[in-house]
Formats: sequence, structure tokens, C-alpha cells
Amino acid sequence: MTNRVLMEKFITFTRDYLQLEIPFDVHLTNDREDVTTTAYYDIDTHYICVYIKDRAIMDIMRSVAHELVHHCQNQNGQLTGDVEEGADGSPIENEANAKAGEIMRVFGKQNPEIYTNNK
Repeated sequence: MTNRVLMEKFITFTRDYLQLEIPFDVHLTNDREDVTTTAYYDIDTHYICVYIKDRAIMDIMRSVAHELVHHCQNQNGQLTGDVEEGADGSPIENEANAKAGEIMRVFGKQNPEIYTNNK
């Protein structure tokens, strides 16, 4: 399975796992100018941008999952756009980190090739 197909499968899995109803857009980029961290989510446009250059597929997937958890939080009315929501150690960030880890474990059990498919 190619990385593109695997990523599409992962995004669909995560959408269903989180029961996402509001459409979103995931953009994977090699261009550092598109994103200053590894990924971000825009609460107004539901746009996710993930930097992928020289990253393992499972690391990219974890970033996608983390941002999709933020989309879920937004869908559930938990996000207001306050900068503090994204602060390290905030409840919003802690939930996104924990849930992304859970998603990776469940998906990885069903798709163990993510652990050997480095790039």
C-alpha cells in the first residue's frame, strides 16, 4: 500500500473514529513556509496543514490525528479561538495529545505496516 493510500485510509478511519460530521480539509506539505510547527488547525475554515518533509508516516499520522481531535473539539463547541487553548499542558492540548495516541494505537493494530513504513 502506498503512503498516499495509507494516509487516505487513516484520515477516513480517524474521521469515523471521532464521529466527525463537519467537513474538513487536510493539506500535507513539504513547504516550510506553509507551517511554522509540524501542524496546525484553523477553527474557522476547518483547514489542517501538516508538514511532512523527512518525517516518518506514523509521525505524520499522529500530527493529523492531533489536529483532527482539535476539529472534533471545535465541532463539540470546546474551542473559542483563545490562544491559551493551544498552550502546552492546557486541557485542550492534553486531550488532543492523548486521543491522537489512542487513535494511533487502534489504527496501528489494524495496520501494522505504519510501524515499518518509514517515509
